[in-house]
Amino acid sequence: MVNWPAIIACDGDDELTYITSATEWNSHPDRAVMGYGVDCRMIDSTGYVYHMDNMEDGEVQLLATGKSMSVKELIALVQRHAAMNNTCCIEKIGFRRIEEGLAIMASLVQE
Repeated sequence: MVNWPAIIACDGDDELTYITSATEWNSHPDRAVMGYGVDCRMIDSTGYVYHMDNMEDGEVQLLATGKSMSVKELIALVQRHAAMNNTCCIEKIGFRRIEEGLAIMASLVQE
C-alpha cells in the first residue's frame, strides 16, 4: 500500500511528478492514458518503490518491488528536478529523511 504523498520518477528524465494522495493518483490523467515503462517507478513517503509498467483494465497498476530508495538517491533526484526547473541552488537541497524530501518536492511544485 502506497504511503502518500509520492513521486513518479523515470530513468533518463529529470522531471518528477508529485502525487499528493490516492485520490489524486486515481484521477491522474496519465494513469489511464500512458503506459509507463520499466524505467518508471513511484517512490512513496517511506521510500518504498513501486513498478509502474503493468497495465490492467486500461489503468496503471502499481506493483511493490520490495525495495526502498535511500535518502542519498532521493536527494539526487530532487536536485536534478530543481536544476531542470531552475528553481533554486541545488547545492542547498538536502534532507535527512524521505518525508522531508517529499515536502521539498511539494514546495517546488507550488512555486
